[in-house]
Amino acid sequence: MREGPAGVSRLSHGGSPWPVHLSLALAQAGFALFPIFGKLALRSISPLVLAAIRVVSSALMLEIVRRLSPEERIAPSDRGRIVLLAFLGVSFNQVLFILGLSLTTAVNTSILISAIPVFTLAAAVLLGREETTPRAIAGILLAGAGALVLLNAERFEWSSRYFRGDLLILANGFSYSLYLVLSRPILARYRALAFTSAVFRWGAPPIVLAAIPALLRFSPGTVSPTAWWSLGAVIVFCTVVPYLLNSWALARTKASRVAAYVFLQPVIAATLAIVVLGERPGWRTAVAGALIFGGLAVTLRPGRAAARALP
Repeated sequence: MREGPAGVSRLSHGGSPWPVHLSLALAQAGFALFPIFGKLALRSISPLVLAAIRVVSSALMLEIVRRLSPEERIAPSDRGRIVLLAFLGVSFNQVLFILGLSLTTAVNTSILISAIPVFTLAAAVLLGREETTPRAIAGILLAGAGALVLLNAERFEWSSRYFRGDLLILANGFSYSLYLVLSRPILARYRALAFTSAVFRWGAPPIVLAAIPALLRFSPGTVSPTAWWSLGAVIVFCTVVPYLLNSWALARTKASRVAAYVFLQPVIAATLAIVVLGERPGWRTAVAGALIFGGLAVTLRPGRAAARALP
């Protein structure tokens, strides 16, 4: 048994960066499948019930794997931070995303998610974790403009379900960006499995509490087979595996580099949304995507963050 000391870092220099890049690519591919499988599951399962089942099932799976692995305890001095990260990365993140997805399209969701790298950079700059540069400012402005275009900012129609859904997805992006920036220092002291299982363990109860009324009304017999296997895919391929891979990689590179791989999500998700769900994005979606991708292109320059390997 080992306990991660609050003052000891597990980061070290050296090692090939390719395992990190592969892990990030696979993690984002898994996250990109969530809007598709999520939409299929939401046809028979309400948003809060889906969020509760997803998070509780993922937490149980992670806890089983953790108990079968060499034990590693979270130091008492780090528990408060773990709880905060659980709220940002699981509780708020999951509920905001699934509620937003239930109201808007999978294409809109994937476009707005691609702004997460810019939000992450903005959070890192505000918290003093990365430097303010003209590139960073330009990228933030471009991505922000893209988000406003997709939200139809000149009208801000709260009565529109798409507007409300897009706004919830944006809030999800801000929450996950803070999670990425704030989690990297603590990830330097723990293995990805110990950290991720702890985050889900503390992040699940608030979602279950919020979902109690919906769970009491839930009738499993009315759920279609497609929704059940979509839910299974959401739990395993869109949650447990990507979170582990993302946490492992986050301990070895900067938060902004991890977030950069979110760029893969809209490409994969939008393509599948058109092919599988039959969605047809309009001109506003195309303009918003171009602005957000432009912000990414300006913000992310080669060599921004070198990968670090752990012993």
